[in-house]
Amino acid sequence: MRSRARLWFNSIALAVGLIALAFVLNALGWAGLDQAITGTGAWFAAIAAVDLVSVACDAFAIHGLLGRTASYWNVFAAEASGIAINRLTPGNTLGEPVKVTMLTRQTTTTDAVAAVVLFNLVTMYVGIAAIALGVPITALLLDLPRAAAIVAWVGLAVLVAFAIVVALLVKRGAVATLVRGLVRIRAISVRRSEAWTARLGDLDAQLKQLGDANRKHIRRGLAGVLGSRLCNGLGTVLVIHACGIATTPPLVVAMLSVGILVTWFSNVVPLGLGIADGTNYALYDLLGATSAEGLVFTMVNRVRTVVLALMGLTIMAIANAFARR
Repeated sequence: MRSRARLWFNSIALAVGLIALAFVLNALGWAGLDQAITGTGAWFAAIAAVDLVSVACDAFAIHGLLGRTASYWNVFAAEASGIAINRLTPGNTLGEPVKVTMLTRQTTTTDAVAAVVLFNLVTMYVGIAAIALGVPITALLLDLPRAAAIVAWVGLAVLVAFAIVVALLVKRGAVATLVRGLVRIRAISVRRSEAWTARLGDLDAQLKQLGDANRKHIRRGLAGVLGSRLCNGLGTVLVIHACGIATTPPLVVAMLSVGILVTWFSNVVPLGLGIADGTNYALYDLLGATSAEGLVFTMVNRVRTVVLALMGLTIMAIANAFARR
């Protein structure tokens, strides 16, 4: 019964993804898509290949965090599917339940949830570390306007504070803390909170392993995330080059650090429509390029994301077809 429910859920998610893809393609326009792909030529194929390797690194990380209780190919299909749904829907989070349900075909729900949450936490900390390194370097290489410098440093301070709070929550037991909070505001009863805490205790225990770098599966997860970030960075540099934009050190450093923050912020809407355009328009002007080049980069990068989502939906459809057998 549970396997049938998972299949129905994933089939519905696939349908939602395809509908969202149709809306996104309509919003971008076929002329813009054709111009972005043909304008970059063979470079676009190289960018797509690098992005696929990035997904493979993500899957390597989650596979390691699972303790290899599921096959790598099942994990790869789950990660590719989740990324596709995330990129095409608001909030960049709706793909996480898809990952979990696909992983539970070969592992327990607790292990699947823990692996996905751990992966997201490691990814967040690696991204914040990149921003923490990139903001000072960008400030040294460029004479940023006072307003832009304040935004960059304040944004970095907020991210570091958030990372510390999350680390403390995980150390205390994130699930238990949440349950206690619900009891305090009388959203649930004490009896129910005790039942939830007992049921989800294993999840908290697994999440607390994040701070133990001596654990092999944590090291493997970190290695996969670092590999994914390197591929993402390489893909971004290739996009800049394919757009004919001069790859100056300040621009590259900023796009591999501050660019992560722009991506996170713009993910509140699918493909960052509207948000990424305005942000990159202003950012590229500050980085010694032109505002027009910032818009070109945004368009090509957006089509890059659409192609990645299309690959993910294709993999998801194949995985669902095999699951029906």
